[in-house]
Amino acid sequence: MSERAVLGLGIENLALVKYLLARGEKVTVCDSRDPEALGERYHELKDRGIRFRLGADYLDHLSDFTEVFRSPGLPLFDPRLEQAKAAGVKITSAMRLFLELCPCRTIGVTGTKGKGTTSSLIHRILHISQKKKGARAFLGGNIGIAPFEFLEDLQKNDLVVLELSSFQLEDFDRSVDIAVITNITEDHLAPADPVNPNYHKSRSEYIQAKVNLFRHQDENGVTILNRADPTSREVEALVRGRLLTYGDRPQPKGAWFEKDGGIYRILWNPDGPKEQLITSESIQVRGEHNLLNIAAAALASRTAGADVASIREGISGYQGLEHRLEYVATVNGVQFFDDSFATAPDPTIVGIRAFSEPIVLIAGGADKGADFTVLAEEILRSTVKAVILIGVTGPKIGAAIEKAASQWGRPMPELVYGCQNMTQIVRTAYEKAGPGEVVLLSTASASFGMFRNYKERGNLFKEEVRKLMNSETL
Repeated sequence: MSERAVLGLGIENLALVKYLLARGEKVTVCDSRDPEALGERYHELKDRGIRFRLGADYLDHLSDFTEVFRSPGLPLFDPRLEQAKAAGVKITSAMRLFLELCPCRTIGVTGTKGKGTTSSLIHRILHISQKKKGARAFLGGNIGIAPFEFLEDLQKNDLVVLELSSFQLEDFDRSVDIAVITNITEDHLAPADPVNPNYHKSRSEYIQAKVNLFRHQDENGVTILNRADPTSREVEALVRGRLLTYGDRPQPKGAWFEKDGGIYRILWNPDGPKEQLITSESIQVRGEHNLLNIAAAALASRTAGADVASIREGISGYQGLEHRLEYVATVNGVQFFDDSFATAPDPTIVGIRAFSEPIVLIAGGADKGADFTVLAEEILRSTVKAVILIGVTGPKIGAAIEKAASQWGRPMPELVYGCQNMTQIVRTAYEKAGPGEVVLLSTASASFGMFRNYKERGNLFKEEVRKLMNSETL
């Protein structure tokens, strides 16, 4: 019997190991962590006969196996993986195997930002529409749900929505049935995460990974691209199946939004004549970027078979995802928003544009190799009145703002340095804001260093805002 190795015991690979184990496969788990760090996962699998290779040398001697499933956080260009491949070992992943085994249609969503919101909204809509047909919709992937947890529950008429990162896509040799790309900007071009050191060596490699979502479709596939995004427009020529587009202006076949007075309208024409889908009066999430996400989700859901009533119901009830421009509280007229998921300049620019009120921006963190020039220019054009600069990139963002202000001859927002923890950050931001203004945590940087991840950063922000609210109401 051939033996397989699973490299890294994260959520996705843990579910894969259990799946393989249930089928009598011989599996070895290779992980850099020790048994104590792996905790309950280690003991559960050890008791079921799984072998382990743990510690710093966990990737040595991979030629002992016929097939290895890598974690998305492990670079394909790791020399030990390359040596194993040269020796004839098949290098694959849990997501690639899932697509081979999945018995129903798949909708895949990727993008530098917006993929979580879009995929969860598609799933919400399809859950409503599929229930009417006596079928189901499932959500998995990078959003934190391992598809192997529900593979055995899938039936032919079900639908699977997958949120997919560039690291999951970079070695795909097959594509999903319906592909959605929300945008492609710059991200993951430096090894910022000490736990998941994968990164792309160039912007070109990053784009190629994203395009794998639809690259292997045939003429029956459907690809949905954002024409408001320059890079997405560039890759349209690579689409082999049916192309639908969306954006901030009318599309030949797709969806778009228009502003009429103070009201936004989403219009579409996937089935022929133009018609109004929904207006902002029935939408709970904020910002034009979310109108684009909604347009993409509506097109994907319609293509997957959802009826218009289910699409409208799904959109109108959607409140967004945690840490994505999430409203936290209002303290003495100051509104606090948690946009901790904005770990690169582009989503922070999007967050800034969502507000017409004066903004106290909290920015900075770990360095992923981003260029802050465009962000600085946007800050000068925007309603940002002060910037609380934190972490390694805080001074870099500040320097970019000063340079842009000098070049443009524009006044600068107040730049505030020196906050060492979230208590100081929130208190300082609150002191700089006034009634009717906004405090926005949208850092344009990774969280590592000051915080373990963007979730901890956002949760600590919300915790400190609630403490502030309680102290102010005593």
